[in-house]
Amino acid sequence: MKKTRTVLVVIICLLLSGIIVYGSSLVFEDNTVKADIINEKSLVEQEILSYDDKEKDYSKIYYKGQLIGVITDRDYLDSLIAAKYIDYQDVFPGTKLGLGEDLFIVEEKSFANFADVDDKIMDYLVENNLLGVETTAVEFSTADGTYEIIYVRDYKDFEDALQRFITNFVSEETLYKLMNNEKIESPKELGTVEMNAFIQEKITTKQAVVSPDSIYRNMEDIYEFLCYWGNTDREYYTVREGDTLQGVGYYFGDMSPRQLVMLNPKVLFSETQVVTPGMELNVTYYTSPINVEVIKERLAQQFIVPEVPEYIEDESLEIGIYEVRVKEESGIKNVLYEEEWINGVLQTGTQLSETIIKQPKRGVIAVGTKQVIAVGTGNYVWPVDNPEITCHWGCYYNHTGTDFVNMYTKYGQVYAVDSGVVDEVGYRYDMGNFCIINHQNGVRTMYMHLNTPAYVDVGQNVSRGQVIGQMGNTGRSEGVHLHLTFEVNGVRVNACKYLPCNLID
Repeated sequence: MKKTRTVLVVIICLLLSGIIVYGSSLVFEDNTVKADIINEKSLVEQEILSYDDKEKDYSKIYYKGQLIGVITDRDYLDSLIAAKYIDYQDVFPGTKLGLGEDLFIVEEKSFANFADVDDKIMDYLVENNLLGVETTAVEFSTADGTYEIIYVRDYKDFEDALQRFITNFVSEETLYKLMNNEKIESPKELGTVEMNAFIQEKITTKQAVVSPDSIYRNMEDIYEFLCYWGNTDREYYTVREGDTLQGVGYYFGDMSPRQLVMLNPKVLFSETQVVTPGMELNVTYYTSPINVEVIKERLAQQFIVPEVPEYIEDESLEIGIYEVRVKEESGIKNVLYEEEWINGVLQTGTQLSETIIKQPKRGVIAVGTKQVIAVGTGNYVWPVDNPEITCHWGCYYNHTGTDFVNMYTKYGQVYAVDSGVVDEVGYRYDMGNFCIINHQNGVRTMYMHLNTPAYVDVGQNVSRGQVIGQMGNTGRSEGVHLHLTFEVNGVRVNACKYLPCNLID
């Protein structure tokens, strides 16, 4: 009997020991959960009321990684958020409220019973403007990934703003043809045809819930974003007496009148518009998040310069006397170029083809000496290849010349417009590196702002079309170009009286 009692005591002790160990395990586990919750401090004060022996599901809401609180009834909180939409529905109709960006919910299990602070969590979300409106996110991306996202109340506003921005650079007629896959023919007459247009970047949309303050609410604000991508710095110019659009554009980044019209749609309506003193113009060019590329084909007419006249001796003429026996004539050709424009700025130009309309005729001049004299013919060539005039005679006060650029080569070659003798070369603070050629027929031509000293020397004979330097930006200059001046019998005159500027205007 005694032995039996001893066995029972041992068994009871073992059972009690197991119960104690098991109970310690529960307490340890519960304490661990409790310790974790206590250590994770919440933004909304929240107590743990008790612990159960079974785990329950809870939703923990975080803002930027910090716990706001534990939601005891997710459906109730959602109903509070839905009811709050009444405060936003006038400004953001047809949508709903939700948790804003940087908020996220984690589903967890716990033995703890938390105090119900769902109303306080809602108050915290409202007071800290953490609720968001469900709206459209517009993403801009390249092959390297997304680089910009904006949120718009109405995607139609974005579409309208995008079309308005694009039509700064390509006509609505061309866009219509491209959208309908209509074939666009190369130009048959002199002028430019838009062949293609596209946005280099990828634009996609998705739904997002964001703070109302970060949402673009109208087309004008979206258009401003597309133009300047958040750049708020603007430079304005107040028109003065004697200003022209061409002159203003010249002094602010070599912008064309067309570009100024794009930047100032409320005050400028035409590239030939006469500006009036006091008119304020935006002269800050676009810094857009997108690049609108337009491919154009331009058919231009150019004249073909004949070879330098042939000089022959004539013993019947006195020394120093010359006589034109065959009058030279320039030829004519039509040249087709392909141009790439990005956001209204010419990037490259490539010649596609050319068609000769009229062959040039070489002149013959008889001279009374074996020495070939460099006398101008009065038949002038362009001073640069692919010429474009950026500033005409008088485009700003006291501008007594014509400014040329090479449309496709920034630092292009400069040519003598006719044969003659070099009168002067050198450097002056206003002219920069310059060269003056005397054509010995009452005409002198002046070439200014050369990139380096002229390639010719004083007293040197030069032939028409001979390279005499390179375009530059020296002296008092606002960009790389050639300033060409004609001087006839000592009086400066408009170069376009002697060059066919109408062909390139």
